Amino acid sequence: MTATIEEAAERVDRAVEKVNTLNEHAKAEALELKSAIEEFHKDGLTRIVRHLRADPRGKELLMELATDSAVYTLFAMHGIVRTDSTAAEEPPPAKTSAGFVPLANLMLAPGWKSGPPVSELAEGKPFRLDIDNTSILLLKLNGQINAFRNECAHQGLPLDGGMVDKEACTITCPWHGFRFDGTTGECLTAPQAQLERVEMKIELGRIQVRPG
Repeated sequence: MTATIEEAAERVDRAVEKVNTLNEHAKAEALELKSAIEEFHKDGLTRIVRHLRADPRGKELLMELATDSAVYTLFAMHGIVRTDSTAAEEPPPAKTSAGFVPLANLMLAPGWKSGPPVSELAEGKPFRLDIDNTSILLLKLNGQINAFRNECAHQGLPLDGGMVDKEACTITCPWHGFRFDGTTGECLTAPQAQLERVEMKIELGRIQVRPG
């Protein structure tokens, strides 16, 4: 039976722990082998990524591949993508004394999910995106895209069928008429309630969300 990526990562980390117990000469030999293999793998992966990025179709495929935990971890190991901690300007994963970054530290799945191309969003027209049992509302107003959980703060009913006032930058819940600022999520009907934001970014012309 094929091991899961988590099991494979744990196996590598156990091997790293054993390397750290070796005498200095044996450890140096092991690290030299590690370095040679990593350079070989990194060169091949970098060539693949460059080739994919040179073609618009390849960019989309690359973005989808990077949402896979195993692929992301492999890319992160070789510095081809940034880890979440680096992207968030937090300290990078700690290395062992042998210079390894434990795979468990990279196994924190990026959490980013690919959404639609930016070109699919029309100004002032709600866009519903359903990912991992989470419904997300994407709303483009004044050229800026915002992402919220597709749940009215009143009773949790979906907002994607609501009416948008492009001039006022508001969206009105189609169920009970609660009105929200479409750029901040603030509820204008009941100030104590507001929409829950969803982390969002745009890469290579495609919307990426992190449902949380």
